[in-house]
Amino acid sequence: MDPSVRLHAGQSGSIRSCQSNPWETLITDDRTRRDMPNRRGLDLDRGERLRYRGDLRSDAEIAVTDERVLVVGDGRTESVPYTNVSEVNNERFDWFLAIMSLALAGVGIAYLGENLLLGAGMAAFGAWSLLRTYRKRNRVRIHTHSRPKPVEVFPADVDALYDELDPALTAVRERDPHGPDDATEAPGRR
Repeated sequence: MDPSVRLHAGQSGSIRSCQSNPWETLITDDRTRRDMPNRRGLDLDRGERLRYRGDLRSDAEIAVTDERVLVVGDGRTESVPYTNVSEVNNERFDWFLAIMSLALAGVGIAYLGENLLLGAGMAAFGAWSLLRTYRKRNRVRIHTHSRPKPVEVFPADVDALYDELDPALTAVRERDPHGPDDATEAPGRR
């Protein structure tokens, strides 16, 4: 018997025997087994579905469930429930700041002959600003109703994060269109 079997159009799978009953045959979908995120190390509730787990550019991780976003790193877990999220935005790359940083570094290099200290300072500041701008690329900001500052993360794969985060947020907002209780919400924030 061929171990590869067609499950649906375009999906492949495998046939193997069940360990508890060798007469029973299991058909598994390779895509499901391979794409299933690992729940290990996350403080998930029983029955909470994990949609996505990915790495951040730091040593931390981000996880998307049906009810919340988890940021795990540095020995602590930060949980943001979707009912508390007011906005999620992504800052891909600040081209204006990058061009201004390059211009400042260029002017600094041009002034090196006139005033060495001023030219070197301007070139160094322009290079530092360009490096800082590059490091802040693909910043995802999760604005909440209860925190003055947004939760900022720098995912390694922004598109994969958004592919799972957007439907989860939409599902929670459709289920509870009013968001947090009106009594706890600041006036004029709606």
